[in-house]
Amino acid sequence: MPGILDGIRVFDLSIAAVGPWASKLLGELGADVIKVESPGGELSHAIPPPIKGTAVLYISANFNKRNIVLDLKEEGDRAIALKLVEKSDVFVQNMRPGAVERLGLGYDVVSQLNPRLVYVSASAYGRTGPMAKEAGIDPTVQAFGGWCSITGRSGSQGEMFRHLAHLDITTSTMIVEAVLQALLARERSGKGQHIEIDMVSAAMSLQTSRLAEYFATGEQPQPMGSAVATTVPHQAFLCEDQEYLAVGVVSEDQWPRFCRAIGQEALCDDPRFTTNPKRVENRAALVALLEDHFKTKPTRWWSLRLTQAGVPNTRVDRTVNFQALRADPQVTGNQHIVDLETPHWGTLSVDGLPWKFEKTPAGPVRPGGLQGEQTEEVLREFGIAAETPERNGRGKRLEP
Repeated sequence: MPGILDGIRVFDLSIAAVGPWASKLLGELGADVIKVESPGGELSHAIPPPIKGTAVLYISANFNKRNIVLDLKEEGDRAIALKLVEKSDVFVQNMRPGAVERLGLGYDVVSQLNPRLVYVSASAYGRTGPMAKEAGIDPTVQAFGGWCSITGRSGSQGEMFRHLAHLDITTSTMIVEAVLQALLARERSGKGQHIEIDMVSAAMSLQTSRLAEYFATGEQPQPMGSAVATTVPHQAFLCEDQEYLAVGVVSEDQWPRFCRAIGQEALCDDPRFTTNPKRVENRAALVALLEDHFKTKPTRWWSLRLTQAGVPNTRVDRTVNFQALRADPQVTGNQHIVDLETPHWGTLSVDGLPWKFEKTPAGPVRPGGLQGEQTEEVLREFGIAAETPERNGRGKRLEP
């Protein structure tokens, strides 16, 4: 059964993580994604570790695509690119502002050629302002966006960086959301449009609640470790076995159930803790009591009682690594991780589809290819191969 974006073609001129991950998701929704690289390849090829000579980042960010090579600095290849764009629905690029325009593929040019094109320009800091032309990566945008000031242990000066692509992938998903909206708008108007997305906006969206605190009070939110600013108790507690249990009491009806489950019914009647606003106000006193109490029993004991009471909790088992996660029945049962047979790298365990559609199923996840592997195939489809010198599998012209 065709995917929800079956019949939509994406011209993917993106690099590294933000753009490639977004176009990968579009491919998993059924779009035909054509990844275009220069002969030198995009920068993710140089990021370790590799699998059989290909960077893991390049592999994982480019499933469900066809890979071609074009030297856009050459007039002939630029003309080929314009022919592909003319028959595409979506254009995704995340180069520095001005770079794509210098290649002759800016929105002003391609929208004249294809008025129905949905064109995405993703950047680090936005396309206007004094930092518009600066390069940005996830950690530098974390620092600029205030992220580092609110993460880290309570009472600390903050946590510098989390090198886990939080902002990269959030920006990627925002690109997908925007593309879907623009395609819907095109169905109504018949016209495409230019979409601008930046990583700072992604950083702001992830900090919405903490920004709201600041705007409401005028006070800078502080690092709180595992605690949550708006509800109490809502954090991890060290237990007797020296493991942590994360607990979240997020509604008033959970509070008495929590107290009964941990054998502290008297807390329900304590006037300092009867409502969540009061518990937030008296956080220090309540947390101190709970920290001492949770140390009297192991995490498993507390977890069983809280789960039976319907109070959200989970063991923070630091021995549960990716290997254990891969075999967890919750993960395998929901296909959060799937095995993928690839022609170049063998069997890979990869992230599964993030959505499940009843009538227009996404996927399946398909392996990508090597740089430029489908160049000949794609050019033939567009009737271009006969007009250009023969190329090999990596898109380079062969000697006659």
